[in-house]
Amino acid sequence: MNYSIRKIKITENLPIVDELVGELHISEKEMNNKTADWNKIRENYLRFMTECEEENDGTFLIAEIDGKAIGFLFGYIDERDDSNFESGEGDDLYVSEGYVKKEFRKQGIYSALNKAFEEAYTDYKIRKIYRYTLCSNDTMQRWLSSQGYQPVRLVYEKWL
Repeated sequence: MNYSIRKIKITENLPIVDELVGELHISEKEMNNKTADWNKIRENYLRFMTECEEENDGTFLIAEIDGKAIGFLFGYIDERDDSNFESGEGDDLYVSEGYVKKEFRKQGIYSALNKAFEEAYTDYKIRKIYRYTLCSNDTMQRWLSSQGYQPVRLVYEKWL
């Protein structure tokens, strides 16, 4: 499969970002019924992502085949403040969102997006890279383990 990866600016590519992040939310809703409908959060979420891109050195990468977006990865620098209780120097890199369309999965595209994302921050002083995934997303958990990630904290929720 011949695909390419490139960095895009969210505000200049809103239709692509909207499509990909919207598909991610539909996928997440299948695993977690508490996930908000994309049409209800779309405007605010795209604004939030744009702010993270602009204010926190965010990177939005897309994978494409013949000019058609088939996947993405988005993250940004989560700068430490003096309330941090973990050891180590440098900033934290947060991988906020990532997704590959179903028909293009299991072909190394997400791994290539992740590699390109990490390479985009080689000139930064990064202490750790972190990300969240749903407890029900066994596929992502296996992939994360294969990439050297380890679970550190569990988030427990009680919906009222």
